[in-house]
Formats: sequence, C-alpha cells, structure tokens
Amino acid sequence: MYKNLLIILFTIFFLYTCSEEPKEVEPEKINGKILIKLIEEALWGSEKANYRLSGLVKPDTPPPDEYNQLKIDSVANSEGIKFYSILIEYPNPLHNVLAVYNENLLLYILDNSLNGNIVTEWKNISGRLYLIASENFVSKDLLKLSRISLYRMINGRFYLVFRSFTKLDKAGKIYQQSIEDIDENKIVTQLSSNRKTKLNNKKVTFNFNSSEHKYISEKDVFTNFVLNEIKSAKWTIEKPELKLETMKKKQQTTKQTETTEYAYIELKGYQVTLNSDWNNPIGIAVTDHLISRLEGVRYINDKIGATITIIQLPEGSATSQFVKYKFGNPTVGNYRVRSTNIIESGRNYIQFFEHSCSNKTFILLLQTPKYTYDKNKVTYDEIVTSFFIEC
Repeated sequence: MYKNLLIILFTIFFLYTCSEEPKEVEPEKINGKILIKLIEEALWGSEKANYRLSGLVKPDTPPPDEYNQLKIDSVANSEGIKFYSILIEYPNPLHNVLAVYNENLLLYILDNSLNGNIVTEWKNISGRLYLIASENFVSKDLLKLSRISLYRMINGRFYLVFRSFTKLDKAGKIYQQSIEDIDENKIVTQLSSNRKTKLNNKKVTFNFNSSEHKYISEKDVFTNFVLNEIKSAKWTIEKPELKLETMKKKQQTTKQTETTEYAYIELKGYQVTLNSDWNNPIGIAVTDHLISRLEGVRYINDKIGATITIIQLPEGSATSQFVKYKFGNPTVGNYRVRSTNIIESGRNYIQFFEHSCSNKTFILLLQTPKYTYDKNKVTYDEIVTSFFIEC
C-alpha cells in the first residue's frame, strides 16, 4: 500500500514539474560596479571581458594602474532607458576612450579622438539628451586649447553631432567661442577675445544636416582661426599630444569642402592591387559616412577624384555599430564578403564592402564622383575584387 502511495505521489510530482513552462531568461542588466569590473579586467588583458565590451580596449592600451581617470556616469532618457558613459583618460591621449552603453551592454558609440584633461556630463537641452565632452589640452607646448563635443541619440543611435574649439590661449591672448543657443535645427555661437580682433562679437550658426547627423557651418570661423594658429606655431613639441590635425581642403574634383583628420597609424593584414595613379596610403581618422570615428588608411587618385578607405574594426565589434547602411547577404564559407548597394552622397557615389574571417573584419569604402563613375567602373571593380584580408 505504501509502495503504491509513493508511486502515485511521485507521478503527481513528475507531472506537475513537467507541466511548468520554462521561465524566460532576461538579459543581465549591468550597473556601475559591473562595468568597472569588466573594464579593469579588459585592461588587464581579459579577451572575454573585452568581447563583452564590444572591443572597448585596444591591444596596446596600458593597464589600469596607468590611467589618469576612469569615470562612469549614468542617465535615463524620457522613455526610462538607462545609458552609461565611460571615460578612460591616459597621460598619452592616443589611449583615451569615450563610450556609451545601455543596461544590456549594447555599445552605442566609441570615440578615441579626445585630448588632454577631459570632463564629461549628461545634459538635457531643449528636451533632448546630450552627452557633452569638454577637453583642455596643449598644442605645440604653448597653445592652450579647449574643445567641446556633443553626442546625441537619433533614431536609436548615438552620433557625434557637434565638435568645435571653444578657447585658444596664446601666451595670454585669449580667444573664445561660447554656445549661446541649441535646438533641433541649429547651434548659435558667439566669439570673443581679450584683444582687439575681428572675431569679437561675431556670431556663427551651425545648421543641422540630417543626412550627416551633424551641425555644420559653411564658415566655421573659430575652428579655421585656431587651426591656422596651430599650423603657424614653430615651437618644438615635447609633450605627448594626439597626432591628429583637422584640415579643410577644397577638392577640385568634387567641388565640396571635406574635413579630414590625419593620424599616424599603420594598418596591416590586407592586400589590394592599385596602379601608380593612386598615392601611398595616408593614416586617417575616419568620420565621414560612419556612425562613430574609426582609424584607417586612405588611398587617393587625383586624376579621377576617387578615394579608397580601408578600416579594420575593433575586435569583438560589429559593422552595424559603425555603418548605418544596409548590407546584402554574405558569401558562404569561412571567408565572408558582403556589400551595400551604391549610395548617393552629394556629388559622389559611395559603397561599403565588408570582408571577415576568423576574428577579423575589414571595411573597404569606395568613394567616387558621379560623373566619372561609369567611365571608370571596370577599374573600380578590379580594385574591389583584388582586395582581401589575411586570416
């Protein structure tokens, strides 16, 4: 009897437990403590931690005991979504990094272009949430500079929507640019100085360009003024500074003003066949057509006005974090290739090609004037076909 009773009870228990629906496992939500732990593990060389952080830490980044500061701030937007900003500042600005994640550790932006002493804060301006980064640094050892960067979420992605110098101190001669007004369509700044100058009381308007996701001024007066002062300075550089120089140049082939940041980098691990019309690769900080800045190399062909940019993505990151355009289906196999359609961008065509194998991903960006595209299409196809990465 007892034996039968035990069998009945066991059967009931078994049926009850089997009938329970499995609980859905929610993604682990992170907090400040978890983030600090992950970051420091990644800085000490943990590939697993760095993978979870979508490649936040570059291979040559110094360990945690060498940074100036590690700062984490959090904020919730109007929809209740929580974001975390991470700032890691080093004595050598080449290793500085600013990133934004959500509670599920989704990376929204990764910026390695900040200089000197950096202060970050979240701020609600005109009903929109901004991450503001302010930099104070020295150029040519005597020019004291300040710069501001504004990051904003647009359609579910964070963009660097505005960056400009705010102060130049040249041996006591002070020139400033202050933001007077920010709204969805424009930013208005006012220039001032403690010296008699044409800059005094001049106002500059930056209009929002929805295709570039940036506030742009046709005459960025203060930036041009500061860059000219930096270029004309003749002093010897002794202190470490980020070797990036922003230069405005008029390209006759496209009749468009483009901003290029040049960087001292060496990119290896790929091969591409180009004839003598293409110049030697130039290391650059790539921002055009990307969600956030990446470093790469650029080849320029002045005869046909085309450029080829090659970028290696940070290990553990995805192309969708940096490229907003839709890619087609990849090829089958261990070596995968996929591309976007040809995209119109002003007077140019652009097209992205992604090559990936093992844990490597490279992007090739082709940019060519519309009016020469058909004439040189065979050449472009041969170049694109010749490109491959070393696995």
